[in-house]
Amino acid sequence: MTTDPKRRNDPFKGELFTHESLDHAEFGLLLPAPGDPALPADRHTLLKEHLMDEITRTAPAPARPRLRRTAWIALPVAATLVAGAVAIGQWGPGAGAHEDVRAGGATAEPEVLRLEPGTTEGLPAAVERISLAAAKQPALEPRADQFIYVESKVSFLRGENDNGKEKNWIIPLHQRQIWKSPDGTKGFLYEPGHGLIDKKGEDLDDGEHGTGDKRHSYNSVKALPTDPEALLKRLYQGGKPGDHDADWMAFKEIGQLLQEQIAPPSTSAALYEAAARIPGVTLVDKTVDAAGRPGIAIAFTIGDKRKEWVFDKNTYDYLGQREVLLKAAYGMEPGTVTGQTTVVRRAVVDAKKELPDGRKV
Repeated sequence: MTTDPKRRNDPFKGELFTHESLDHAEFGLLLPAPGDPALPADRHTLLKEHLMDEITRTAPAPARPRLRRTAWIALPVAATLVAGAVAIGQWGPGAGAHEDVRAGGATAEPEVLRLEPGTTEGLPAAVERISLAAAKQPALEPRADQFIYVESKVSFLRGENDNGKEKNWIIPLHQRQIWKSPDGTKGFLYEPGHGLIDKKGEDLDDGEHGTGDKRHSYNSVKALPTDPEALLKRLYQGGKPGDHDADWMAFKEIGQLLQEQIAPPSTSAALYEAAARIPGVTLVDKTVDAAGRPGIAIAFTIGDKRKEWVFDKNTYDYLGQREVLLKAAYGMEPGTVTGQTTVVRRAVVDAKKELPDGRKV
């Protein structure tokens, strides 16, 4: 059985999300007695991080039981095996897909790229150009009764544990469309290529289980300070710069805002300036997005992987994100792209399931 990950949905204070902890004790009752020793520390870290990505990015099918998620300020929970399956992540390249009997649906051959080094040399100048480009973008101002629409192409890594034998595969690049109300209480997700989400889409409205995402809402983002130092303090939520876990959470939080939200140009510019002040952030001078467009990347290494925000090499506009293995893992070699997303369009529309041209999905 495949895990049923849930979307985040709490009011944004400084990160942009809080949630209740999963009841791991109940999950433990479903598992057979362990027959193998604990995973090595580096493997454990990778599994934890990929599960957190899955929790962050994915909504379940309506018929499955709803699960509360952990707070963003906590360290990622351990990868949870449920009846022999584990959701490894929401990242991976897409190409050469074919239908597969696994719970995740279609698979794709892993894309392996030459690893480019990250460096702090040139980082301040690159971030300055990126911030200036963001500040010049036209502002989108949704009314309270409207919806933010974000269309993207995504691909990610999935895995399962079959009687102690781990299997990993790539979900190919596919379309993802999401609608969010400005206050984060209403929304809709359409991602038929996901494999776990209903092909008719998933309602994200607040209700008994509170599936809205108020912490990442437009209203919360708009209320963020535009002074980079004040913004950075908010993003750390009491954590200290120089603590690698706290640095990663601050970087990851900004990355989540970049993916499926809009922000005032001044806020976007401040987010990039704040990111450049996070210890461990580097510049990758040569990369590409999921569409193959050349760019540069602002990056952060966590465990054996590197998360990259990709920007156009000439205009410095945001293109998407990518995740690359720096060491062999999941049966995949260094340089493997285990996740990527490219933003196709952002807009403001009048209703859920409405497209910018007025058509309906």
